Amino acid sequence: MNRRQMLALAVAAAAVPVLSACAGDTRQQRQAAAPTKSGVPTLDPDRPGNDTWPYEEAEQLDNSLTWPKTDVPDPASKVTITVAITADVIAEVRNAQFDFFFRKRHPNIEIKRETSPFDAYLTKYMAQAAGGSMPDVIYTHYSWAQNFIANDVFEPLDPYIARTPAFDKDDLPVKALGFYERDGKLYGLPTDMAPKLLYFNKDVFDKAGEKYPDESWTVEKMMEVARRLTSGTGAEKIYGLTPMLLPEPDITPRCLAQYGGRFLNEDESACLIAEPAAQKVLGMWLDLLRDKAVPSLAELNQVLEKVEPFKVGHAAMSINGAWSLTELAKQKAFRWGTVPIPKGPEGRFTPVIGSALAMYARSPQKDAAWIYLNEYLSAAGQQFRRISAPARQSAWEPNAEALGIPEDVVEVVKNAMKEYGTSDGVLKLPANKKVVETAKPIWERVMIGKTDLASGLKEITEKVTPLLAENKIA
Repeated sequence: MNRRQMLALAVAAAAVPVLSACAGDTRQQRQAAAPTKSGVPTLDPDRPGNDTWPYEEAEQLDNSLTWPKTDVPDPASKVTITVAITADVIAEVRNAQFDFFFRKRHPNIEIKRETSPFDAYLTKYMAQAAGGSMPDVIYTHYSWAQNFIANDVFEPLDPYIARTPAFDKDDLPVKALGFYERDGKLYGLPTDMAPKLLYFNKDVFDKAGEKYPDESWTVEKMMEVARRLTSGTGAEKIYGLTPMLLPEPDITPRCLAQYGGRFLNEDESACLIAEPAAQKVLGMWLDLLRDKAVPSLAELNQVLEKVEPFKVGHAAMSINGAWSLTELAKQKAFRWGTVPIPKGPEGRFTPVIGSALAMYARSPQKDAAWIYLNEYLSAAGQQFRRISAPARQSAWEPNAEALGIPEDVVEVVKNAMKEYGTSDGVLKLPANKKVVETAKPIWERVMIGKTDLASGLKEITEKVTPLLAENKIA
């Protein structure tokens, strides 16, 4: 890494936004707004487990799976690899179990795990990269990866994949791989990858005598029903729809593309958010906010304490990722269902997004790191960890069955991935973090009425445009 690249990472580390997390099993995931505890609870080193993840169940599952092989040889003597991820304490029990059984298969590979809160993760490891030192295996969010890749932090994985004959690249959706590719090389292997869906609370719909959403719904229909289903005040309020639309990396396929709008153009070199199509959609969401059908900033921060209302039964509908399925499947407070995000005049779209693991380009233990990556991110590894939105498509159905996710919901997800899910329009190039960080406070002023819509979008365009030069240089 040259001096320019080190400086770029150091500057980026000082000014990164908090982005929404993506993960699979909600036992491995928390709401991005909530701080995550780090570290593994005290476990029996010979039989790691707890009530959520009993050791006996983990051992039986591990023995039932076919673990992948690679032509990359195990080290001849003891080595240690450091694995940096973001997860909660419950997920770390499962990770500890994975590491336990992995070491039985590979006794010369010791694993040192670093677990950090999602909100602090990017800043921490950008600073480490700028200093020339990183863990051997590194978690990356889809929106961070190109920044690391552009600064030569990640190692290309293609040579290792070539030495792994059983590696099934076709089992990973093309949409998932694009976030981690550059100049024909692959720098990360996705661990989770899923579309966003429209979830609905059947109890709220039944009480109001409303028909459930279906594939015929348009955006206008969703907003019309959201207004009708909004009721109550304060802590008892039921919102028609959550969350409020924000200028986040996936805003284009989530809501703008349905009307032909975009946040940035295809190569992320120009800001289009003030164009008529995007402005129309954002105006529709502002009207929904003014009708109090979606949570305001004040309600989210004060009344709701940053808890997603739908998950606690206080919203009729929510647009969220398939990684929420495990948490919803386990809760007993209300009945729920899911359908595709409603269509607009230009069609139906949904972002397909997720996370990955990568290898540090300067790791002294690359072979051992690959052996770990190959197993952790294999279909067997994703089944062992019970991810509800696995990037490995062959792991979807066995995991869904084990986690109690209804078959009809699985079909909605699979159809979204196949038919209309897209990564087009999802911001991924190096400037995207600064773009979001710059746009959000301006948009928040528009939300609270301190700036009108047209002026706010013009200001976003003016302030974002200079930042996009970073994408052209990268």
